[in-house]
Amino acid sequence: MIQLLNPNSVGRVSDWIELTVATTQEHVSKAQVGSVVESSAGSEPSEAFLTDIWRQLEYRQRLYRNPTFRVMDRTVEPVLDAHVSPEYLACLIWSLVGVQGTTQQPGKLFERITRKAVEEYLSGHAIVFGWPFEPETEGEDEEPQIKRKIKKVADDLKERFVEAPPARFNDRGVDVIGWIPFYDRRTGQVVLLVQCTAGDWKGKQPVPLDNWCQYIHWTRDPVKGFAVPSIIMDRDWHERSREKGMMFDRARIINLLPRDTNDPSLATELESWVREQLDDLAA
Repeated sequence: MIQLLNPNSVGRVSDWIELTVATTQEHVSKAQVGSVVESSAGSEPSEAFLTDIWRQLEYRQRLYRNPTFRVMDRTVEPVLDAHVSPEYLACLIWSLVGVQGTTQQPGKLFERITRKAVEEYLSGHAIVFGWPFEPETEGEDEEPQIKRKIKKVADDLKERFVEAPPARFNDRGVDVIGWIPFYDRRTGQVVLLVQCTAGDWKGKQPVPLDNWCQYIHWTRDPVKGFAVPSIIMDRDWHERSREKGMMFDRARIINLLPRDTNDPSLATELESWVREQLDDLAA
């Protein structure tokens, strides 16, 4: 059975139920949830706590275009013909346990998932921009890599490069860049600068849009965005959106992703990573 690491959080217990139902394809009862919470927390949960979990799952069920679960009165049941994608499972794992260890792999995987979602949303183009960047190619000059990266973005979007931030700023808060080009390739297009956070995101600063308008002289200012693998509740949605920009939470990301991936390497890496994480969570 998958470990429940934070039994006192309605959101984390809801993540645990989603992940358990998706991976076992078996129902989970309210009594089972109460037993697991009691075992993990050391005290029996109140009926009000369990009711809040069921309400949150009902809210999530409404958000998903094709939910993998169905909330009943006393059980959460799998939708047996639902498509359980590795992207969905990976987002659930990040939401449940955060990002463990020092490897950059989880963050880069989430950036690649977000890129696909942004590209689908815009029906345009999107790239992964976030640091750490790809390894330097032989023969590169001494110009800082962040400067070359921003210059390339400006060139690709036909915008005017002005300057780059100091190299210590890494990607300057931008992990994915999306845009909707016009046929005529002139400027004045929709541009989206997205910060991606697979781990703890609530204290994370949004994209510093004023700074990015200093690096590139945009014909029309970009829109800032923020991507997380969690579900953001309705009570927090307005404030989070005002603070961090256009929100891409788990529901939006999964709803946007095509059923059949056009990135086989990402699918392979995700499936391998998800298997490893599930094995660790079940240990």
